[in-house]
Amino acid sequence: MAQEAENIIINDDLLSKYFSGEATPEEAMAIDEWKSRNATNLKEFTTLWIAWNQIALRTHNTGDVQAAWQELLPLHKRISSKRTLLLRWAAAASILICLAIPAALLFKGNNNTSKHQVVTASHNKAEQRILACGSMVLISSGSSISYPLSPTGNERHVTLYGSSFFDVKTLANRPFIVTAGPVKIKVLGTSFHVFDTDSTITVKVISGKILMSAADQQTIVAAGETGRYLKKEKRLVMAVIRRSFRFDNENLEIVSNTLSKAYHKKIIIRDPEIAKLKISSNFENKPLEYILEVIATTLNINYTTNQTNDEIYFEKTN
Repeated sequence: MAQEAENIIINDDLLSKYFSGEATPEEAMAIDEWKSRNATNLKEFTTLWIAWNQIALRTHNTGDVQAAWQELLPLHKRISSKRTLLLRWAAAASILICLAIPAALLFKGNNNTSKHQVVTASHNKAEQRILACGSMVLISSGSSISYPLSPTGNERHVTLYGSSFFDVKTLANRPFIVTAGPVKIKVLGTSFHVFDTDSTITVKVISGKILMSAADQQTIVAAGETGRYLKKEKRLVMAVIRRSFRFDNENLEIVSNTLSKAYHKKIIIRDPEIAKLKISSNFENKPLEYILEVIATTLNINYTTNQTNDEIYFEKTN
C-alpha cells in the first residue's frame, strides 16, 4: 500500500532519518506539517534539532549518525513521546538554518549599532524575535542575528551567525534574504531547510522555490530539488533526491495525492469514475513524466499537463 501521511508515526528512527536528511518526501512533509501546527510543536522540534546538530557536529568526522542519535535520546525522552500525525499541507514559509561558525565571530549580547539591531541568544536558552515585517525568528542558544534598524529598499535582510529557525511572512515584491556564511538564500515564497556540515551547505526545498547564490554563482532550486554549496571547491551544485513509491492495488485518487505531495504538483482527476481505478506498481527514482505515462497506459486513461499553471490532469480516453 502507498504510505499515507495520516499513518506516519513520529518515533526515534523517523526523527533520526529526518535530521540526517534520509527521510522520504512523505515523511519529511508529515514532520514539517506537525511542527508548523502550533508553537508547542515548533519549540519541541527546534529544541531537538539544535541538540542533534550540536551532537552531530562532534560525530561528523566518523560519520556515526546513530551515535549522535543515541546521545540525543535522553533529551528526546524528556521532551516528547510518540505521536500520530494528521497531514494537512501548510503554506507557511519556513526555513530551518543550521550553520556552525567559530565562537569568536558571534556577537556578545543584544545591542544596537548605529545601523543594525543585533540579537544574541544566551548559551542555555533559545530566543524568539518578531521582525518588523511580521516574520518570526527562533534564535538557537549561542547564536546571533543582525538586521537593519531602518530597512531601505524593497528587500528584507537578515544575517545569521549560528543556527536559527525562520517563519517568513510572504510580502509581495519584498523578498526575504538570509545571509549565512558565503551563501545567500533569497526567499521567493517558499518553505525549505538548510543543513550545514563541515564540507557542504545543503538547501532542500519543500515548496515554491529559492534563489541560492555564492560569490558569482547562482541557481534556482525548485520544490522537490536540493542545492548544495561545496565549501572546499567553493561552488554550487544540484543534488539528486531519491524517491521510492510502492503501490499495491491502490486506487488512482490515492496514487495521485501521493505523487502530488512528493513532486509538489497539483494533480486533478477530471472524471470521477476513474478515481477508483486500481494500480499496482513500484517506482524507484523515476521522473514524474515516466510515472504518469505508466499509470495512463496501465489504466487506459489520458493525462495532460498545463504548463501555464503547472497542473496535471487525468481523464478518460475518448
